[in-house]
Amino acid sequence: MKIRKSMQLISATLVFAASTSAVAQLCTVDRKTEVLWKGSWYKASIVEAEKNRCFVTYAGYDKSDNEWVGPERLKIKVLWKGDWYPAKVLSREGSEYLISYDGYKSSDDEVVPLSRIQIR
Repeated sequence: MKIRKSMQLISATLVFAASTSAVAQLCTVDRKTEVLWKGSWYKASIVEAEKNRCFVTYAGYDKSDNEWVGPERLKIKVLWKGDWYPAKVLSREGSEYLISYDGYKSSDDEVVPLSRIQIR
């Protein structure tokens, strides 16, 4: 009985760690980044993180401009065959993202899980 409870606790811990790892990969609190707003990139810092979005504060702007942003508004890179490539999110498809690699043809676009995306 004791072993079963210990195994359940370990299993629950692993599930929690797996579910929070996507947050760490997308958003890291205190990390500097750039955010797309109305066609221009602005320097920002991440102050909070959730699974699919980051709460940012813009450098040199008032706190009233702070906002939640998703990967489609962040400069990102995508893991492909062991290397990281600059890319942008085109759309979200369920729990995955349609991305376009910077400098590549649209035929190279692909749908990737959040675990392959990092902020650059």
